[in-house]
Amino acid sequence: MNRPSSLLILAGVLSFCAAIFQAVIVFVPEWSAAFGAGDALVSNPPLLLTLGLLVALVLVIFGLYGLSGAGAIRRLPLLRLGLLVIGLLYSMVGINFIFQVLVMLGILPSAGPIPIYILLVSFGAFVAGLAYLIGLAVSWKRLSTKLALAVS
Repeated sequence: MNRPSSLLILAGVLSFCAAIFQAVIVFVPEWSAAFGAGDALVSNPPLLLTLGLLVALVLVIFGLYGLSGAGAIRRLPLLRLGLLVIGLLYSMVGINFIFQVLVMLGILPSAGPIPIYILLVSFGAFVAGLAYLIGLAVSWKRLSTKLALAVS
């Protein structure tokens, strides 16, 4: 297995793990509240379940795009654009990790302590975003639509 495939497989697996985690915590409102869900959402279990499972579905789609980019499953539509957008979305969430580390080191001021789960979520998103973007950059030519059609 080459490096681009490994990075995109890692990205897909991280997305699947996030989807499983999301799907699990929505079934217990107390868990959702512990991980930052607002009071209005926690007090409405049907809405919490619906939105949580919708987010989990989106994360599964992200994972499928990662596996498709790695060549582990069939090619999905708009693969390069999809991988780019997914990588950028994860990176926007994950960039918060850098600021959190700067706060922990005392370089930036903070209004209060940073919950460990926020730090872990930001780190996971940062790693997933990098895996999607670097895997895409290295695989860009291989993922060309003209090349994919010629190989099919």
